[in-house]
Amino acid sequence: MQSEKPSFARFGGNHNMAGGGNGNVTLRPIVAEPMATHPNGSVVPAGRGVPAKDAVSSRGDTGKVSKTSLLLDTVITCSLVALFFGLPLFFTGLTFQGIAFEKQIYFYFWLLIGIVAWASKGVITGEMRIRRTPLDIPLLVFWAFYVLSAIFSVDRWHSVWGFFGDPSRGVISITALVLTYYFLLSHFTVKRFHWMFWAFLSSGFIVVLWSFMVVMKVKFLPAEWERLAPMSLIGTVSTLGIFLGLLVPLFLTALFMLWKESALKKSLRTTITVLVFIGLALTLFLLLVLYPYISWIVVLGGLSFFLVYILAQIVRPTEQWVWVPMVVFVLVLAFLMIGRTGLSRATLPVEVAPNANLSWQIAKDTVKDYFFTGVGPANYGYAFSMFRPLEYNENTLYTLRFYQGNGMFFEMLPTVGGLGTTLFVVVWLSFVSIGLYLLTHEKEHNKVYSLGLWTVVVMFFLASFLNVLNGPLLIIGTLLSALALGTLLWESGSEERYLQLSFKAAPKFALALAFIFMVVSAGVAFLFVFVGKVFIADVYAGRAVSTSSAGPNRDSADLLRKAIGSYPQEGRYYTRLAQEYMALGNIEAGKTATERSTDTVAFYVREAVAAGEQGKRLMPNDVMATETLGLIYENASLYAGDALPKAEAAYARALELEPKNPLYALKLGQIKKLTGDGKKEGAEQTGLYQEAEKFFLQSVDQKKDLAIAHYNLSGIRSRLKDGDKAIESAMEAFRIENTNLNYAYNLGAMYQLRNKEGDHDRAEAIFKDILTKNEKLIDVRLSLGLLYEADEKKESAIAQYEKILELLSDDQSEGLKQTADQVRKFIENVRNGTGNLAKKSVAEVPPAPVTPAPEAVPAPLPPAPALPNESPLTNPGQ
Repeated sequence: MQSEKPSFARFGGNHNMAGGGNGNVTLRPIVAEPMATHPNGSVVPAGRGVPAKDAVSSRGDTGKVSKTSLLLDTVITCSLVALFFGLPLFFTGLTFQGIAFEKQIYFYFWLLIGIVAWASKGVITGEMRIRRTPLDIPLLVFWAFYVLSAIFSVDRWHSVWGFFGDPSRGVISITALVLTYYFLLSHFTVKRFHWMFWAFLSSGFIVVLWSFMVVMKVKFLPAEWERLAPMSLIGTVSTLGIFLGLLVPLFLTALFMLWKESALKKSLRTTITVLVFIGLALTLFLLLVLYPYISWIVVLGGLSFFLVYILAQIVRPTEQWVWVPMVVFVLVLAFLMIGRTGLSRATLPVEVAPNANLSWQIAKDTVKDYFFTGVGPANYGYAFSMFRPLEYNENTLYTLRFYQGNGMFFEMLPTVGGLGTTLFVVVWLSFVSIGLYLLTHEKEHNKVYSLGLWTVVVMFFLASFLNVLNGPLLIIGTLLSALALGTLLWESGSEERYLQLSFKAAPKFALALAFIFMVVSAGVAFLFVFVGKVFIADVYAGRAVSTSSAGPNRDSADLLRKAIGSYPQEGRYYTRLAQEYMALGNIEAGKTATERSTDTVAFYVREAVAAGEQGKRLMPNDVMATETLGLIYENASLYAGDALPKAEAAYARALELEPKNPLYALKLGQIKKLTGDGKKEGAEQTGLYQEAEKFFLQSVDQKKDLAIAHYNLSGIRSRLKDGDKAIESAMEAFRIENTNLNYAYNLGAMYQLRNKEGDHDRAEAIFKDILTKNEKLIDVRLSLGLLYEADEKKESAIAQYEKILELLSDDQSEGLKQTADQVRKFIENVRNGTGNLAKKSVAEVPPAPVTPAPEAVPAPLPPAPALPNESPLTNPGQ
């Protein structure tokens, strides 16, 4: 009498499908009937609990298997093992986008190899089998909706391919993850399970060793390699912390597996056991060292889940090692009591991520406008910029943008909308509930392997809702989840069901199969070439960034052009090239008249504008591309008269894309002020100044402690002849940043300009205080000299002017010689009684930024080249 076995029919309904019609194509589930021995010792049908390849073939093929088929099976095994072993370890350090991008390319490479081998084997054998699971319908519906969301995306290309830096949220990546799920389950065997499990654990052991030596500053790499090596092989230290947490139950499972297998030699088992304990001990040590980066809810939740099943004797590991998980649990609790330590010898990076409140605020506001399909996959950065709250400006890192949310739930809501998020939650909950059901029921099946892997699934489930998951962790979590399901179905003795595509019934349809295979092969070949070109392009870009680290140069620009030639669809390359050309143009313009080439300056400016415009066309709704174009035009206004209005238009568009960013209103105000300075005194100039004042006030309203906005507001109010309010704004700027000499000088100049009772004394005190900090500031000495002239202190005024002449070196450029001649004229005017107030009244010229006596005429400040997705507008200027 056979006991009832759990099967997919319980979760997915009746999946029996018999091919009808002419009988040309058969779509049917495969149920393997030959008998085999289950790992727990019971005898069950081969399709129940033992994958078909480890029993008699479930297809009934008793003849010889072709060598080609065996070779393709080997390729499939190698691709699966390469995914589990290589993903945690792979990096090059050569790309611009970084380690998440590199691992994504690695994932695509081995998955494509496996898919090609799978399809090729189907052609040779005349059939292809796809494992059916309870998740088929919800998973495919979610995938279809994901594609639909990409169609209505604000940036379709990046929704399809994935965003710059971490393409894991693109449609191609999600499709690859779905294919991985079916690819792994369709080829799951006991032998492959052991290969995949131990490959991943070996990889994890290496990651632990690497991380230990990095945090303890142990030199283990040549200096040339050390420059390219990352601190965390999983991307960030925070994601490394999650990865380390996942390894704990896997090391415990490995320990149970070793002492369950009787076939192992005692010496080999003892050696591996020692290595497992070393890996476990180092992992626990790293959890303590990296305490601030660890998601302790995830670690404790997973270990609690693991222990509950052991204590309830639902899963019964070898008795001699039952104490180990208990000790580990107690140690983790002790770590929580110990808290942060100073054990790390390395300087750990500062990592910033959006908190739950910020992520919820953005998700809630985005869903109001994009409920059904969201802003599109991989476009969280757009939602963040558009809907970030005003309170975010209170943070000192308010210029940071986040391109991934705190947890997949908060990231899914803005990107794929309410419906897509609901489908995502349904898929996750369905998957977890299936695992809990199969793991809990039928205690006679001792599911030791499944317990460790499903503990990882539970931890990954918690992390997906509580932490930022980067691409590497998302792929690794998906691989382990698929492996966990395959293992649980095997250990629980569940019935195997397959969707079989068979063309043997009608030979004429072999042509159809061949055609499909050719189409798939062409598509795979295209993807291979495309992915390769994308990777090569980013290596070029990475070399360009490395080359320009010491300063902008033409070689880095040429390398960026090569990157664009290999992958012209990426707007970030154009944006970076524009920054590089503009910096080169500013460097050329800063040379002396004899060395400077006007044609070269014009060339660089034209190329910068062209590259910036193309980057903006490729990413019209990306605020970084827009603000970079504004910076390019603003710099170009030094050389082209029509550039400033275009800069204004770019910043206005940036303000539309990020309406609560105070720097865009500030930039627009600065442009209005510059435009007004170029007009003659009158109604038009006053109108421009008033517009500038409104923008500065808007900037101040959005960020109360933005000193640069108060500073500019002071200047524009001075131009509008409102001295009292000008001083109020100048005082506020200096109060916020009381170490900024520019703001101190501005306040003194405003007192000097207003000239009410006691104002000159206040100005003199401020100027003298500035000079005690830096006596070489010629602007301050000039203003102090004019102040002394106004107070009829001629000798004191002459002393300041003479000090300026001393500061100007004898070996002067033409511009500095003219400055020295003007200062001598100032001295002469004081001595002959003419004075300089009528000629150079401070009321006529607003205060300039404080500058030391220069050795050469400084070039305009170039826009700082930014790292991937980092805003270049971090210093908006004075």
